[in-house]
Amino acid sequence: SATVTSSGTVWPLTGIQNRVAGTGVTVQYAEGRDAAGITAATDLARSSDVAIVFASNNYGNEGSDQTTLDLPGTQNQLIASVAAANPRTIVVLHTNSATTMPWLDQVAGVFEGFYSGQQVGTAIAGLLFGDVNPSGKLPVSFPRSLADVPANTPAQWPGTSDGVQYSEGLKVGYRWYDAQNIAPLYPFGFGLSYTTFGFGNLKVGALAGNQATVTVTVTNTGTRAGTEVVQLYTGAPAATGEPVRQLKGFQRVTLAAGAAQTLSFTVTARDLAYWNTAANGWVTAASTYQIAVGNPSRNLPVTGTLTVPTTLAVPATPTDAPGSTTAAAPTGTVSVANPHGMTSRAGAKVSWTFAPAAAGMTYRVADLPAGLSMSPSGVITGTAGTRGTSTVTVTATAPGGEAGSATFVWTVT
Repeated sequence: SATVTSSGTVWPLTGIQNRVAGTGVTVQYAEGRDAAGITAATDLARSSDVAIVFASNNYGNEGSDQTTLDLPGTQNQLIASVAAANPRTIVVLHTNSATTMPWLDQVAGVFEGFYSGQQVGTAIAGLLFGDVNPSGKLPVSFPRSLADVPANTPAQWPGTSDGVQYSEGLKVGYRWYDAQNIAPLYPFGFGLSYTTFGFGNLKVGALAGNQATVTVTVTNTGTRAGTEVVQLYTGAPAATGEPVRQLKGFQRVTLAAGAAQTLSFTVTARDLAYWNTAANGWVTAASTYQIAVGNPSRNLPVTGTLTVPTTLAVPATPTDAPGSTTAAAPTGTVSVANPHGMTSRAGAKVSWTFAPAAAGMTYRVADLPAGLSMSPSGVITGTAGTRGTSTVTVTATAPGGEAGSATFVWTVT
C-alpha cells in the first residue's frame, strides 16, 4: 500500500557472499531474465557445485486478481534449464501465495520465502547453509494446477453477469482437497526441517464440562535440534455436513535431537459444533468424533475418537455476533496481548516491556532464550548469546488472582 526505501536491505546475493566470506567458496551470479540470460545461467550452473535459483511472482500486485498460478515470464524455463545442467539445484521462491512447480522433480530442494523482509539475504543464507533449522509451515494448500482449486469454474471466478457463485460452501482451502480426494502439490500445514519428528501415545480424555483434554508425545527422531508445529484436527459425523477434517489447535515445540515432549490440547464442544439452521444456533451432535494429530493436514499418523453422548446446544461466543472482532475473556481469566513473535540479535542487549498498558499485572515467563529474563513487572532484559528459536510462554496474573497467558516464538539471529 506504500513505498518504503529500506536503509539496511541485505539482498540474497550479498547475504550468501557474506556467509561464505573467508572460506574459499566463490559465489557467482547470472541474471537469467531472457534467452541469453538463461543460457548464461545454465552454463554457470553446469560449472558450479550448487546452483540456487531465486524466483518470484507479482507479489506486489494488490489491485487485481492473478489470472494464473504459474511463475511469470520465463522463470519456469530458467529453473528447468538450470536443473538439467546441475542436479544440485535449489529454488528459492518469493511469492504472495501458492504457485505451480512443473520442474519440482528436477530440483534438489525448494524454499518458499513469501515476504521475507529487508534481511532476506541474511535469513536465506542461514537456512541454506543449515545455520538455522527451517520450521515454517504453509498457511495455504499448494495445488498441482489451477483446475484443482475450490473456485475452478468461471461462475466462481471471475464470475458472470449474474454475479459470483460461492458454490464451494464450507469446502474452503484444505477442506476442499480432502472432500474431493484431490492430492495437492503440498498440503496445508506442510513444511520440512533438517530433522524429523515422530508422534505417538495419543490419549483422548472424556468430554467433561463441555471440554476434553488430548495429549500426544512428540519426538525429535533426527540428529539435530529443531522445531515442529504439531497440528490437531477433528472429524465430524457426515450427517452434520461439516468438512472431512478441520484444524482445531496447533502448538510449536522445540526439541533437541532424540528428545521428546508431551503436549496437551483442549477440545471443546464448540470446536465440534455445526451451525444448525433449524435451531438458528451452534449444535454439537451426539456422535463419535475423530481426533487426528500430526504435522501437515495430509500426514496425521496418530488418531483417536471422542464421544459426545448427548446433543448439546452450544452458547454463541462474542465472535459469532455480526461485526464482532474480539472475544471476551472467560470468567477467571485475563486477556494477555500476544506479540506473535519477537526477534533480537545475538550479543545485543534487550530491554523490552511485554505489555506497557497492563497496569497491576504480575508476570512470569517460561523458556526465554538463554541470557534473557523477565521481571515481575513484565520487563524482559539481558543478552542472548546463541542463535536459534525458543517457544516462550508469558503468564500474567491480575491482583484478584485471574490469570492468562500468551505463547509466541522468540528468534535470536
